[in-house]
Amino acid sequence: MLLRGVVSTMNVVSNFDEFFGATVSGQPQVVKQDGDVIVAISLGQMLGLLTTYPLKYEYEVDEDGRFAGSIREIEFIVADGATVEELRLNLANQLIEYANDYMSDFPRYFNAPNTRPHFPYALRVLLEDDIEAVASTLRSVADDVGETGSGGNSSLGCVMDYIEKNKARHFGKVIEGNHAILKAQKDKN
Repeated sequence: MLLRGVVSTMNVVSNFDEFFGATVSGQPQVVKQDGDVIVAISLGQMLGLLTTYPLKYEYEVDEDGRFAGSIREIEFIVADGATVEELRLNLANQLIEYANDYMSDFPRYFNAPNTRPHFPYALRVLLEDDIEAVASTLRSVADDVGETGSGGNSSLGCVMDYIEKNKARHFGKVIEGNHAILKAQKDKN
């Protein structure tokens, strides 16, 4: 390990206040015991690290005018809403439930090849203060590619144009199975 300043658990135990202060106001701390290593990092540093894991959602408007969408990074998180904002809140709620499940059964989720990549997203979600904060971390795929109306704000027309132009590439089975998703959501309610 190339990291300098690795400390032993004995040093941490005997100088915990100093260790804690150095971690919170300084830099990440590395602790080693019998070949095992952990890294202690402050909340601010962790949130800074996790900002490199953006959560993006994509959506479409069905024939009833409802917005159906999914999270790109965690493909089985799907929701719908009467507005884009309601969709974002419903997706955020689904993310919180999933992140709690992930951490409740961490070994199973982390060791499964299809859910291991979800770990940083689950951690990021659980470090937020509330559902509104989680919803605010969600970014529309259409916004990321610059499909905006005048004044830099997304407009439904531009989003719909983007969806129509790129649905095969971005939405694939979400669009094809939209009716099944909406039906499942309606049956669930």
